[in-house]
Amino acid sequence: MSNIQISIITLTKNDHLKFIKTLNSIKSQNRNFNIEWIIIDGSNKKINKNNKKFVELKFDEDKKIFINHINSKDKNIEGIYQCMNYGKNISSGNFIIFLNSGDVFFNRNALKVYFEKSLNINIENSVIFGQANIIANKKINWYFPGNNLKNINHWLNFLEPNHQTMLVSNNLARRFDFSTKYNIIGDGYWKRQIINEANYVIFIKTPLVKFFLDGVSSTKPSSKVFKGLIMNKNISLFRKTVFVIKYFLPIRIYFFYYLIQKFKSNLIDLLL
Repeated sequence: MSNIQISIITLTKNDHLKFIKTLNSIKSQNRNFNIEWIIIDGSNKKINKNNKKFVELKFDEDKKIFINHINSKDKNIEGIYQCMNYGKNISSGNFIIFLNSGDVFFNRNALKVYFEKSLNINIENSVIFGQANIIANKKINWYFPGNNLKNINHWLNFLEPNHQTMLVSNNLARRFDFSTKYNIIGDGYWKRQIINEANYVIFIKTPLVKFFLDGVSSTKPSSKVFKGLIMNKNISLFRKTVFVIKYFLPIRIYFFYYLIQKFKSNLIDLLL
């Protein structure tokens, strides 16, 4: 394996249909550069075997995709952040990106646009990020950051991009691990470290991925998780305020949480 420009790291566990969705998205990308696809698979053996079979059937040498399919149980790694750490630390690409099972690229040319931007900057200690098309349902979706945003540097003082939209140079990604002690906001803490330490942070105002709000971070936190977030000194007051609103939002109107998220995102874009 050599000359890998981008390593894509995917976590999957017993979600065969979502995995195939991500697989097809990666396969469809228009590109003339090599990518490495690292699959950290926590599925049972039956699903694991089927997933590997589909990978072997759908990819060939002409696609120039180097596949590293790993069963997390064989490596004695468990948990989302442990798996993400393992994936990035064995990656070979100049840049890495996390695209978890169920995530898809925005269109066929999305990854190519970001790769071409990477050719014009120093590979060391760099971050290239863009927009995520956040999809809650058929009626509620938005771009994050939005198209009306005028100052991305001000925006970064308060928020972090989706990790699915971040191409991080390999050496920078390896410098910091996802910490398990921060629970569901561990990825936010990692992103903040990466952005603060990067020599170059490049924003491209075009969508890279479609992000579907059906994961852990889009559900109401448990009382134990909520307490841990509020007591964490490394979380900003702004973030804690968001968690408080989310936690105390009555169940009967929790359906409107996505609409509130969209409104909050658009409002921040206008203010900044």
